Amino acid sequence: MFRAALLTALVAAATAPVAQAASSSSSSSSSSSSSSYSLHVDSESPYSFTITDPANQHVVSNTGILAGRTNTSMDAVSTDSDDTSIDVSFTTPTIIRVNVSSTLGFTGARFSAAKEALHYGVWAHPFNESIVNSNIAFDLKGMQGNDGINYASVRSPFFLSSAGYAVYTDTHAMGSYSFYSPSSDDDDGDEEKKDSSEAEFRFNATELVYYIILPQSGGDLKSLLTQYAGLTDTSPLWSPRAYGPMFWHNDFERESGFPEGVNNSQEFVQDVVDKLARHRIRASAVMVDRPYGTGTEGWGNFDFDEEYWPNIRALHEDVEQKGLDFQVWVANRAVPGSRLYNVSASHGWLLEPASDEQDGQALNLSNTESYEYLRDRIDWLPDLGIKGYKIDRGEEDEMPVWEQNIQSYLFHKLLYEGQAERWGSPSVDNRRPAGFYNFARNANDRSRKYTGVWGGDPASDEDGLLQSIRNGIRTGLLGFPIWGSDCGGYTRRVGQEEQQPTEALWARWMWFSAFSPVYELMLYEGSIPWTDYSDDLVAVLRETAQLHHELIPFIQSYMYRATVDGLPLIRALFLEVSQADDSVWDADESYFFGEEFLVAPIVKDSGSKGVYFPKGHKYLEYLGKQDVYDGGSSQTFTLGIDSVPVFVREGSIIPRGDIYQNNRKWEEDDDEWSPWLNIETYPSYSVESRTFKYFDEASGRAVEITMETDISDKTICVSYGRISTAGKLVVYIKGGPKEFDLSRRGGKQCLQDVETLFD
Repeated sequence: MFRAALLTALVAAATAPVAQAASSSSSSSSSSSSSSYSLHVDSESPYSFTITDPANQHVVSNTGILAGRTNTSMDAVSTDSDDTSIDVSFTTPTIIRVNVSSTLGFTGARFSAAKEALHYGVWAHPFNESIVNSNIAFDLKGMQGNDGINYASVRSPFFLSSAGYAVYTDTHAMGSYSFYSPSSDDDDGDEEKKDSSEAEFRFNATELVYYIILPQSGGDLKSLLTQYAGLTDTSPLWSPRAYGPMFWHNDFERESGFPEGVNNSQEFVQDVVDKLARHRIRASAVMVDRPYGTGTEGWGNFDFDEEYWPNIRALHEDVEQKGLDFQVWVANRAVPGSRLYNVSASHGWLLEPASDEQDGQALNLSNTESYEYLRDRIDWLPDLGIKGYKIDRGEEDEMPVWEQNIQSYLFHKLLYEGQAERWGSPSVDNRRPAGFYNFARNANDRSRKYTGVWGGDPASDEDGLLQSIRNGIRTGLLGFPIWGSDCGGYTRRVGQEEQQPTEALWARWMWFSAFSPVYELMLYEGSIPWTDYSDDLVAVLRETAQLHHELIPFIQSYMYRATVDGLPLIRALFLEVSQADDSVWDADESYFFGEEFLVAPIVKDSGSKGVYFPKGHKYLEYLGKQDVYDGGSSQTFTLGIDSVPVFVREGSIIPRGDIYQNNRKWEEDDDEWSPWLNIETYPSYSVESRTFKYFDEASGRAVEITMETDISDKTICVSYGRISTAGKLVVYIKGGPKEFDLSRRGGKQCLQDVETLFD
């Protein structure tokens, strides 16, 4: 059976599709079109079609729709198939929906594009130490041991191509993806395959819906992500304390690691909180990792071990009074001997493990009774005062591989519901954020509705830092906007100096974390900054924590936008610059932080970093605000641990300030702290108009800040709406910045006859 709906979409979703049946006599000239793109049927046996742009240039070919009884015996389907039906239609001028229904059990699709096209997406893990999917075949599942970074398990059935298209498959089913990119030294004798890049997916599903997404304007790859966001679930607006800095210890119960004067884990947490205040290091949360409960592995009895935590409620009250959220580790893992295991086993709720090499089994959360039991038991944590979870595991063989995607989604949903019931979910329009923050390393597609993400377990070395940068970029390309890495690396070993981060490495990582959506720093025995390192590193920690805290108005504004447009804060260079710049497609050591910042973290102990400045713009060195670099140029920087190559793009508007007190309570008189907000502007006559939408949480409004320039009379004007926080409007120009008091009623300031830093 076969039905292809061919339509003309005059305006996006304005009218219902007009369908035309395609018969077996249809020729390759059969076509349909939208106002921007056309679909041409190339063949009916097997069925395939090509999409062309308004200039009739080839974008992508859907060269096969696949079906079979196993994932290794799938064939391309013809229009006269008795066991598979296909429905194809434009749902908007730039989205084509393909519905495949087959009695055979497995379904999939194959695509080809120009030879030089590159593919991105599906996995956050940086295969081949790259952001590009070049000659990769792997399942849509969590990752395990890998060099540089372990368990970087964020994934989504979504990929995009430099050819100007993306494909999203809306399913929780287990599947696999493969990507092929021709190369000049490819000598497999397959001349036809060398002429195109290819992508393919196969799913264990009888019903499969996938969408081919096309740019809404020429070369606008960001619109692919935004349209994808409209088809799936976007991230909620999390608590402002989500962004950090958040401090955690891998084992607060390791007695050999107790600082002098500390007698138990509870005192250890209090010591960390007090040391942050003593060193005047800004922070928003402290997280307690497993073990913290009684029983094997310190998890599964739904308690805190009183031997280490004699008064957990008093600890929570102390942490909260000092301005920090209290978070804990959780996992869907029942360890033998624990209460969670015993109850689950007695009811038959446990999933079969994928291997004998695991430390517990997962509950089958598809079972309503199992789901409700775990939800009820784990809710004791928010009732205690816990405002968020670090969500671990789910890809360590505690369940069958084919269960990973749906089970991780259900676990994230369960945890979100309990926290939201106690602390509040975001308002429907996201003008009021959630009262908590959950974050997971193992998340698939629609989980972003219920959790932020952390980047797995990176090594505490240069490879770990570099892989984390790539992981952050790749995570953004999957539509997960809120992300952080374990600053300093995770894989540390007590008593092994080579397994601890060097001072230089940790400082470089702190700068990277400052320009990440979430700053999270791991403490461990032998690697605590104020105990085991020099005052210089503590100074870097203090400076980067303060900088990140002051960037929260900027970060939160982007997170607010991401609830609608789905765009990440860490952005691959090619999302922000012209496609004519061939140097950006595989750039994986630098990124845009929003539209405004170009960030190039230093990785090497030498402090040397080569930076390429993408074409089309000029860039001002942000921290010193002296040197300007032309787009299309390159420069090598050698910096000490007290700096990082970070640049602001001409025409940028950056809200920066201290609007949340958090742990800023170290003065004798708390009233000495008061919120402030500066609007930094970097005018250029090459940018005639620029608008930044600032999320003003106090009023729940998105406030437009607009900067306009006119080179004819060298005029710069900045206007803004009502703002809840006092501060300054700062205009950076030649001769020094000009400052104006912000008016809470809104206002406008103009400067005449001025030279910009970029001209």
